[in-house]
Amino acid sequence: MKKITLTALAIVAMVGCKQKESTGVENGTAKDSLTLAQQSSDPNASDINSLRAQNIEKAAIELMKHPIVLEAKAKGLKSYQEGEMSKKPEGIRFAQSAIDEEVALACTYVAMGVAPDPAFVWLYAAPRTWNGYTFPGTRWYADNVDTRYITLRVDDKSTYEITIKHGDKKASQITFMLWDWLMYERGIGGDTDVPMATFVVDKNTKYNADGSITLTLGPEPANGRSNYIQSKPGATQIYMREIRGDGSVPPVHLSVKRIKGEAPAKKSMEELAKEAAVLIESGVKATHMITTTFGQLAENKISPIRIRWKESVGAKPKMSTDELVGPDKAVGFIGSGLFNLKEDEALVMTLNMLGTEYLSLNTYRPFLVSPEHVYSSSSLNNFQAKPNSDGSYTFVLARKDPGLYNWVDVQGIPYGYFTFRWQSLTKPVSATLKTTVQMVKVVKFSDLKKELPASTKWVTPEERKAQREQRAKLYKLRALGTPIEVGGELDKMY
Repeated sequence: MKKITLTALAIVAMVGCKQKESTGVENGTAKDSLTLAQQSSDPNASDINSLRAQNIEKAAIELMKHPIVLEAKAKGLKSYQEGEMSKKPEGIRFAQSAIDEEVALACTYVAMGVAPDPAFVWLYAAPRTWNGYTFPGTRWYADNVDTRYITLRVDDKSTYEITIKHGDKKASQITFMLWDWLMYERGIGGDTDVPMATFVVDKNTKYNADGSITLTLGPEPANGRSNYIQSKPGATQIYMREIRGDGSVPPVHLSVKRIKGEAPAKKSMEELAKEAAVLIESGVKATHMITTTFGQLAENKISPIRIRWKESVGAKPKMSTDELVGPDKAVGFIGSGLFNLKEDEALVMTLNMLGTEYLSLNTYRPFLVSPEHVYSSSSLNNFQAKPNSDGSYTFVLARKDPGLYNWVDVQGIPYGYFTFRWQSLTKPVSATLKTTVQMVKVVKFSDLKKELPASTKWVTPEERKAQREQRAKLYKLRALGTPIEVGGELDKMY
């Protein structure tokens, strides 16, 4: 594999930076770097494997080396190491990996913000090697590993035309969400996690003759237009959440063009580094806040179920209720908890589908970064797990393999977080602990057979190996046909 050396001059060509810092240019030119990077036959393509997206990723890699970014990273690491999370079992072990991925995310967001042409970038994802370089993980703030988070930086004055193409069989849920923050740099309030606007690909979506969807984002009112999101002051990103419950479904293909408005202003590397430092600082504060909140939960229990509203409509929304909530108002529900287990213990949880098409369980290391999940079953959903006879699902979370098909592998760590997500509502439902949860119980390995349903599927080592291989094969479909190595050895815990 060729090693790509980027320079300040190359970044000027790639993302439109002002050439303020021209020192440090080694052998080669911007043209050489771009030639090495060019894997796409269409320079106007804008999907995650396009030349535009590659250039943004490479610019982010270079920006991570800037002294201002490194200083912000060191401060963030120190804050994590001195915080409450590092006092939890093995917590301090994961401070470094958490800040590493957060810095990568911040630098990528900043690089996207000065790209002269809009492009989608694959974020909140495990580390990957593709297109001739290795791009670090960008997981932060409890990612759903079943989801492809495909992000587009926008401004609130321009108009964008997004083309969406999915296969005959589509993902469990495809939503486009408009936000006024990148990493909570505006602060955190009670409704911060409610998007400014949401577009859901559903039965009401208008399709083009070729089967594609045209979604427009702009500052003007919709005035009756379908497939339209009105931008709002402060909007800074829109991202697609493609929830891939069934990993065999062809992934969504995207393209975007700015049809009205101006390209972002050029900035120096120092200006970009300062912006990244702001995001790193706000990201660290947000992680401290949410891990402190999680840390107050009862261990090995599920917290009250929260609603995931489609958008804010003025009044502060209820985040939990026993009232009926339907797909016209919400994209789903979420429930979270802490696990703290000995090596011979398992946390057994049985959940109802609740009239949704998708149910998943994700686990997280301290600092809310998902464990390796491309090969390992550190998450499971209703497409991957085996159901009970009544349609419910029993998940068995444990530090070592109990020999169960529905094992949620936390990869040996004693303490961390878990989150359940119910998405794609089919009808109005009341989401409470009473309606969603049948059982939550810590069980000794020696007692699992008598505690679990008779229909529970057990596996041999050979079957486990096949399960892992199939999981990785389906995950790699997310790269849109681009050869990729992702997760696995690239995602060892440290």
